[in-house]
Amino acid sequence: MENYDAIIVGAGPAGSSCACLLSQQGVKVLLLDKANFPRDKVCGDAIGGKALSVLERLGATEELRQKGFQRSSGLVFSSPNGSEAEIPLASANSGFVCKRRDYDNIIFQRAKKACTAIEGAEATDVLREGSRICGVKVKMADGSLQDFFANVVIGADGATSLVARKAGVFSSKAAHTCSAVRGYYKGVGGLRGNVEIHFLPECMPGYFWIFPLSVDEANIGVGMLLSDMLAHKKNLQKVLEDCMKNKRFGSRFSGAQLQGAVGGWSIPLASAHRACSGNGFVLIGDAASLVDPFSGEGIGNGMLSASIAAATLAEAAKAGQVGEEKCKEYERALWLEIGNDIDSSYALQKLGKLPFLLDVAIGKAKKSEKLRAELSGMIASREAKKKASDPLFAIKLLLS
Repeated sequence: MENYDAIIVGAGPAGSSCACLLSQQGVKVLLLDKANFPRDKVCGDAIGGKALSVLERLGATEELRQKGFQRSSGLVFSSPNGSEAEIPLASANSGFVCKRRDYDNIIFQRAKKACTAIEGAEATDVLREGSRICGVKVKMADGSLQDFFANVVIGADGATSLVARKAGVFSSKAAHTCSAVRGYYKGVGGLRGNVEIHFLPECMPGYFWIFPLSVDEANIGVGMLLSDMLAHKKNLQKVLEDCMKNKRFGSRFSGAQLQGAVGGWSIPLASAHRACSGNGFVLIGDAASLVDPFSGEGIGNGMLSASIAAATLAEAAKAGQVGEEKCKEYERALWLEIGNDIDSSYALQKLGKLPFLLDVAIGKAKKSEKLRAELSGMIASREAKKKASDPLFAIKLLLS
């Protein structure tokens, strides 16, 4: 039986990025995914600034540009009372909007060239040597079962991660899980290249989004904390329909046609700090519950976690010295990097539940170029973003 330095379960953006980055350092990697690529993944499709540095290291940014995927030029926020503010972003901080079927395949094809990658291979269990996880049991495409062994197992298998469950670290809390639905629509009017987030009465406490994929096609959806959705007995597909019928958007959607079906999914938020390492394994991406609590964007933190895992584990994986402490070192490095951002985003999520504050904040941003510049800086700058977690921030905003 062939052994590997690292096995990665799940070939989404986090898993495929990690496979590429480890392979660049001479690590012998096995990448497994139960699907065959290209495959669809229900998502908002927004790729934020955190992913850009990893994309550059993978050599994928230029391919995204050449293939004409939509580059977001800024953000549009609107409040429950209809105030709207446009926050421009510098080109260096603007991400992409790209269907996951395309985006994931671009990164996976790079990983496929760099390591051993097996599609149609579903992990069904982890293998142990004493208390240490040392591999995975896999159901192959032909239905046979096969065992694969490695010095470290990296779980990149999404929100319902089998690796997390088998390792005993999986948890799911309604107050830290977002439920969302989205559809692809052609013939959408008024798209300006901006990522749009609208706090409408129909979807509060949550938000309605319009993410442009081209000049007239968009990913359109709504998201809400699962705890709020259950408490308010919301049917999110009905909420989406009501948002699209809102008088502010009627003309933009009058000629819009749904492409395919509306899809739904659950999003594990990083506001609940889930354990993501143990003896012989680490978790990255959604498997580690790393989605931004305010924006709901998970690709950036997922690819960032892949980068940190590769940097932390590469040499130890090659040497066969990935003990529990080395895996914990990854977890500490990860939260040192993202912890302040998560705290700030969680504070913003809480502020986003207050309609009056949204009305005031977005209304002021609409009128104040200085405030728009400050908000733009908060999006781009980690230090500036910390302001959102300051209890005095909301008071200063109201009084400014």
